[in-house]
Amino acid sequence: MVAQGLANPEVGEALFMSVATVKTHLGRLYHKLQVTNRVQLAIRVLELGG
Repeated sequence: MVAQGLANPEVGEALFMSVATVKTHLGRLYHKLQVTNRVQLAIRVLELGG
């Protein structure tokens, strides 16, 4: 959803979770994929075949 350009509130609404929870999950993804922002995250996910 991040790679599709959705904002945190849109992701939260689609997945039935709060914006804070979305931010927590994104932070964990940043750490695991060693990126620092949404653009890098989206690129990395696409590189991995997501």
